[in-house]
Amino acid sequence: MKKVLLGTMILSSALFANELSSLTAETTAVFAKKEKATDKPLLYLADNFHEMATLPGFSLGAPSGLVSSYGVAFAGLSGRRDSDDTDGALAFGMGFGDAEKIGGSVSIGVGSIDPRDGGSFNRGNLNLNVGHHFKKSGIGLSVGMTGVDLWHASKLDGDNQDPSFYLATTKLFPNEYAPVALTVGLGNNSYADINKESDRKDKVDGFGAVALYVHPQLSVILDYTSNVLTAGIGVVPFPDYPISLSLGATNLTEQGPNDKVAAIGSIAAAYVF
Repeated sequence: MKKVLLGTMILSSALFANELSSLTAETTAVFAKKEKATDKPLLYLADNFHEMATLPGFSLGAPSGLVSSYGVAFAGLSGRRDSDDTDGALAFGMGFGDAEKIGGSVSIGVGSIDPRDGGSFNRGNLNLNVGHHFKKSGIGLSVGMTGVDLWHASKLDGDNQDPSFYLATTKLFPNEYAPVALTVGLGNNSYADINKESDRKDKVDGFGAVALYVHPQLSVILDYTSNVLTAGIGVVPFPDYPISLSLGATNLTEQGPNDKVAAIGSIAAAYVF
């Protein structure tokens, strides 16, 4: 019998600001929560997959410094709604390597999934990350590439199809009361200031996210990516099942050409093979 991975699944919504042209799916594959009385804190780096438990997400846009390892498959669906438009994207992928040495994940993002905008599944892209976990310090460091064009509808030829690159680090601050996960990094293109109308592939800007775990099944998240401020929550509705939800509001300061506050949400799951 194959075991289900009880690990956190993060669906990055960093590219909502880019009309959902692509979607990055990442698994942290290293979090675990204390389910029984042990000497371990609420939040720590797991020794192996069998120690993992479902935890809420810690980012709503910023790429994670924590990466996956071989033996993990994941999939997710996300959506965005503002006053003028509703759309969504899906992603699926798997991990490779060993994150305590060199690990990572590869995924395919597909958008849009709404046929009303001229066709569903009319663009697809490849996403890749590679990283290492510094287990003793609770730090993950990764480099990644998102939005590598695989296909897009002919009407989208004028769209920016250049991939985005990033460097990210995530630091865990475990404690028994309110653990914190902090992510910071640098990236170009989709991670650069959304107000820069051209040549974002040549611009590099910072991003970051902080999550406060107020409960093992609930995190409160503040995210700043592409000069877009996003706030929301991560939820694990059923702690015994590897399903993670996120809900939030993005573009709170109304930046960019689509200067509207939008509701975002995602659902994701992971599996060990």
